[in-house]
Amino acid sequence: MTSCATCWAGTEAVCGRLVGGQLTQAQMLEILEGFLYPARVRVEADLPELPASWNIKPTQAVRMAFMAGGDLVGSVARWWFVPQWHRRPVEEWTATTFNARIETAAEKATFRAAWEGARCVIPAQGYFEWTGPKARRQPWFIGVQSNAPMVFFAGLYATREGAGHSAAILTRPALPQIAHIHPRTPVILTEEEIAPWMRHEIGAEAARAHLGTGWDGRMRFHPVARFGRDDDGPDLIAPEGLAL
Repeated sequence: MTSCATCWAGTEAVCGRLVGGQLTQAQMLEILEGFLYPARVRVEADLPELPASWNIKPTQAVRMAFMAGGDLVGSVARWWFVPQWHRRPVEEWTATTFNARIETAAEKATFRAAWEGARCVIPAQGYFEWTGPKARRQPWFIGVQSNAPMVFFAGLYATREGAGHSAAILTRPALPQIAHIHPRTPVILTEEEIAPWMRHEIGAEAARAHLGTGWDGRMRFHPVARFGRDDDGPDLIAPEGLAL
């Protein structure tokens, strides 16, 4: 496999590749239903079938779920947030918004409306991060110690008529357990945080202080073989030197 030429990184960007695996919309909603009971579950009409993927990149489609009128709604979104007030074509939005910093999202003009009224979760098995010099960067698979087939990232979404949903994943300062890999980490919700996050019961101050910190000490991570931008498959998350 060829090396990854672009990992959307720099020193502050994080979570530029998601590991979706073989997750299905039905699996996601079945798990979420248990946390959000007695919400009625429904799926938006005419959703595209997303293929299994272990290398989801920004601007590609991801599964997501949100609350609407007390219902739990399953949908998909373009993984690169475009605010509703941007009236030009989605492709002309040039700001790097596949992530949103938890420290500023509640106040930042781009994300403020979504923080107040359009929170979501994005399921995945984990994500990739890179370390080392640019010429030969080492990829790592990062997930959590859990028996569940997926975790849920805290997200914000926007909906534009004719363009569907777009979404960003919240990030925060790295958990101490994985700070040696990258200074920031996506916000992975614990089981206890899923319902209050989606129901807008967590304010900005509490979110900045605690949201997503409950997994520290329970993260799992290992280096994996270098891979190319368009490589895919379960072998991408195998520990380096091994195959699944």
